[in-house]
Amino acid sequence: MSDSQNLASIINNLKEATKKNFQSLLDKGSIYAEDKLQKNYIQNYPIDYSLNSTKKPIPINIIYHSLYDQDNLCQSSNGKLNFQRHNFSIRKDYDINYDKKTFDNNETPKYFKIPIKDCIKSFIENKSIKDEIDDLDNYPKIFEFQYKYQHPIPNPVLFGPKLLENTDNYKIIFISPICLIIEQKNECTGFSGIDCFYSAMRFKFDMELNDDLTIKQTLFNCYFGVNFIKSNWLQGKITSSAYKQAEEGFNNKFLPSISKELNLTIKKYSNNGGNTPQKKIDLDDLIENDFSISDSEDEKEEKKKRIKIENIKKNIKYLIYFILIIIVIIIALYFVRFITKDYILIILLGVIAFYLVMINSKLDKLGKEKNI
Repeated sequence: MSDSQNLASIINNLKEATKKNFQSLLDKGSIYAEDKLQKNYIQNYPIDYSLNSTKKPIPINIIYHSLYDQDNLCQSSNGKLNFQRHNFSIRKDYDINYDKKTFDNNETPKYFKIPIKDCIKSFIENKSIKDEIDDLDNYPKIFEFQYKYQHPIPNPVLFGPKLLENTDNYKIIFISPICLIIEQKNECTGFSGIDCFYSAMRFKFDMELNDDLTIKQTLFNCYFGVNFIKSNWLQGKITSSAYKQAEEGFNNKFLPSISKELNLTIKKYSNNGGNTPQKKIDLDDLIENDFSISDSEDEKEEKKKRIKIENIKKNIKYLIYFILIIIVIIIALYFVRFITKDYILIILLGVIAFYLVMINSKLDKLGKEKNI
């Protein structure tokens, strides 16, 4: 068999293994079926990097290390947090608890086990992936981890919640050396009706190879679904709001954030050869009470003061609301003897309509708060 025939056979085996492994996980229920992921918001989006005025596709092992390797400290945080922790810090989440479950980089398949500096060196030199794809029997492989955290609501409505309790369950699914899937399930509590559903997401990265086993292109697909675990009379509103906010979040927040991180990562290791060692930090100690580990003592004190002032302002606002409600009740009681049953019915209907508007507004805000 000639070299070209041998390479063609390798590519064909990779494609067949990818298809077979995906289907086997689907049959076992280990990954989301189509009914869980109703929307495909980002379709065949090319993931590439401009190198010497030429766009080159970014290999999926670099994507894994940069975005989902829990032991890697991302460049967007100046090498202090992993990518998920960095996103939490931007959103001002706190009380973050990490459970690594089955995450273990020692069990990573060969192609994804390559240190990131070597991944980027191979990418820059446009090397073939032939030597790193001879362990197909080690696929598919699934890593799982979980984050639980409190998400503050910046502008809570009257009598509404000030925070949401979130649980993000992640699956990193190594389908093959040319296919990486990340699935995420978000569950949320803290507001009436929001615990009746969960959101399901899939980020899928596929590589296509040239005839010489160099990377031809890397394509990104993003899937999303809202799944109800119990009925809710606002199900239609919740669904439409969640889909709208998710689409905006994926396109306006997630894509720019991963693009920034991949660019910073490649730039760092291509500039200094990756010789600067990363600081080893225990993941469970990275974030405490919404303070970044990079904060100085003065910065921490300043944040405490700002939080204290914000809390005082909120308490004053709620006190004013309470006083206004008491005044309205007193006035209503004074005039109630002059009000007929018809007027009482009209007032009750008005109150109900007001609260429906408030609930609708709150759902919109919660949709934005749960945005990616």
